[in-house]
Amino acid sequence: MKTLAMLAMVVCLGRVRAADAVVTGSIFGPGSESFPIAVVPLKNVGGDADGSLGTRFARVLSRDLDLSGYFRLLDPKTFIEDPQTSGTTAADIDFVGWATIGAQALVKGTVNAAGDAVTIEVRLFDVPGRHDVPPASRRFTGGRADLARMAHKTADGMLEFLTGERGPFDSAIALVSTRGGRLKEVYRFTFDMDDPVKLSDERSLVVTPRWRADGRAILFTSYREHVPRLFQLDLGTRQVTRLVGGPGLVLDGAWSPDGSKLLVSRDEGGNSDVYLFDAGGQMLRRLTDHWAIDVSPVWAPDGRRLAFCSARTGSPQVYVMNVDGTGLTRVSHTGSYNTSPAWSPKGDRIAYATRASGGFQIVVTTLDGSSEQTITSAGSNENPSWAPDGRYLVFSSTRAGQHHLFLADRDGKTQKQLTRGAADDTSPAWSPRLE
Repeated sequence: MKTLAMLAMVVCLGRVRAADAVVTGSIFGPGSESFPIAVVPLKNVGGDADGSLGTRFARVLSRDLDLSGYFRLLDPKTFIEDPQTSGTTAADIDFVGWATIGAQALVKGTVNAAGDAVTIEVRLFDVPGRHDVPPASRRFTGGRADLARMAHKTADGMLEFLTGERGPFDSAIALVSTRGGRLKEVYRFTFDMDDPVKLSDERSLVVTPRWRADGRAILFTSYREHVPRLFQLDLGTRQVTRLVGGPGLVLDGAWSPDGSKLLVSRDEGGNSDVYLFDAGGQMLRRLTDHWAIDVSPVWAPDGRRLAFCSARTGSPQVYVMNVDGTGLTRVSHTGSYNTSPAWSPKGDRIAYATRASGGFQIVVTTLDGSSEQTITSAGSNENPSWAPDGRYLVFSSTRAGQHHLFLADRDGKTQKQLTRGAADDTSPAWSPRLE
C-alpha cells in the first residue's frame, strides 16, 4: 500500500527520505497520480457550534485539492468518524477504519472562533503509515473573512510537501464577463467562489485585463470613450485612471515584472505596433515598426524579453524578442493562425491559442518552438494565462456551451471547469500570489 512517504519518493526520483522530510524536485505532474484523500470538516473547540466554519474550510480545501489533479477526494458520506467527537491527533485516529474506505491520506483539524477572530489548526495524516506529516500541517490565526485563504494556503502547502513546489490556489483570476448584462466588465474570481465578483463599472466594452506585478491593480482596455484606451483599476480604492495619453488607439498593455514599465500595443494611422512606456505613461521607445499588425505584448519573467503576436509573415504568429528590439524569433509553428501569447512564470514555456477546425485550441511550446503540445481539444479555447507556479493554465472555453473559465495543467492531463452560468466569461488573467 502506498504511503505519503512512498508517493513523495516517486516525486523525488526515488530518493530515500524520512516521512517528515521536506520534499524537493518533481518528475510527475497533475493527472499522473490520483491519490485518495479524505478531508474532514474541522472539529469545533469553541465558537463554531453550527459547524459552518469547519465545514466551509473543508469544502474550500477539497476543491483546491481536486483542481490540482493530484488527489481523488473521497465522498464524505463514507467517512467512518464523526468530526465533532473523534480525535485530531495520530493517537486518537482510527487509521484501520480510514484505510478500509480507501483513504491513503487524511486531513483533520480544529477551529476556535471568538467574535471575528478565528484560529485554525489542520494536520495531514499518512493513513498506511499511521502518523501525521508535520511539514504539511498548518496553524492560522485571522478573521472570519480569512478562512478561505487559510484553506488555500493549506492546499498550497500540501502540494509543496508532495511536489517541492508551492501550489497556486492562494491567488485570484481577473476576467471579462457579461454577468451584469449585455456589456462586458472586469470581474475577479478566487477558488472559493461560486461566481466571480464585479470590479469595474465602465458600462461599455472592456477587454484584456492584466495584473500589476504586486497584485494590487489591474490593467484593462475600455471603450468608454468610444475608442480603446488603457486604464488601471486600483483594487484597494477602486479608483480607475487612464495610463497612456497622446494620439493613437491603445489596444492592450502589460506591466513589467518590477512594475517600472509598460508594454503597449498602439494603433496609429491604421497600423498597430508595440511600444515601451514608463510607469508614468511616457513613451520610452517604439519596439516594432512594421506594416503588419503587432499586438498582445507580454513580458518574460526576467523583464528583458517579450512575446507578441504579429502578422508580418501574412498570418498572425507568436514571436519573442529582446526589450531593446533585437533578437526577433518566431516561436509558433502549429497551424497558420496563432495569437494570445502567455509566458510561463518559470520562463521556460509560452502558451498561445491556435485556430483549428473552426475554433481555437491551446498550445504550449518551448521558447525555441521545437517542442509544441496542443493541450485542449473539446470546444473552442482561447486566452491562456499561467498560474503563478507555472504548472497550470486558465483559459476560456466553449466546451460547456457558453464561454466559461477552465483550468488545465501544462500537459493537458487535468482539465477542470471553474465558472458556470448563462453569461460569457472570457480573457482570464491569473494573478501573482496574494500577499
